[in-house]
Amino acid sequence: MKRLICLMVSLLICFSMVMPAVAAEGEFVPSITYKDGPELISATINGKDCIVITSIKQAKDKTTDITQDERDLLLDVYAKLEDGSMKLPLDYDYVIRELVDINFKFDACREQDSHNEIHDEWLEKEGNTITIVLKLGISKKDSLEVLQYKNNAWKPIEKVTNNGDGTVTLVFEHFCPVAFVLKESNSPNAPGVPNNPKTGDVMGQNLGLWIALMAGAAVALVAVVTISRKKK
Repeated sequence: MKRLICLMVSLLICFSMVMPAVAAEGEFVPSITYKDGPELISATINGKDCIVITSIKQAKDKTTDITQDERDLLLDVYAKLEDGSMKLPLDYDYVIRELVDINFKFDACREQDSHNEIHDEWLEKEGNTITIVLKLGISKKDSLEVLQYKNNAWKPIEKVTNNGDGTVTLVFEHFCPVAFVLKESNSPNAPGVPNNPKTGDVMGQNLGLWIALMAGAAVALVAVVTISRKKK
């Protein structure tokens, strides 16, 4: 009997240890790890042919035309955001809809002098910007904020327009990792795309399961103790 009670107590302790780990995973849309980045509709610098949007999946698979250092930076930022060692400078609960690197294609474009000049010099000058339109699949009512990661810090991109047709227009200053963030109360599902819950929703389901298991374990423990006392 004592062994059974010890087992039940051990289970409760294990559940309590797992709970914080589950709760820490509530900031990413699950599909962020297995899908390609948002479609690039247009860009103001030399057309869109020389700009590449790299997703987490593409960085891991090395199926995108950027440097290894740029892929490594994107994956490092993702890992730190995922484990909680890095936070976005936002004062509200949020879910990261997309985390991508926006850059010049390496082999196709950076070998050309005109493109190198833009990449290495033009965008480094204060006041110079690039405008792109991405197909993000959000609705007009979604509250969107976009941040860029440069010099080891996140900075909000101020000129962001939700066009209301699923596309977003960005005016920004650097080629770098970019995070697309929705307030947690907003649904991250693209119109007409079901079964794509944010991580927070999955976390809620897991949380309910753990609570049910803990409650069942507690009831069983009480029953064991009661039976034990009656036998005495």
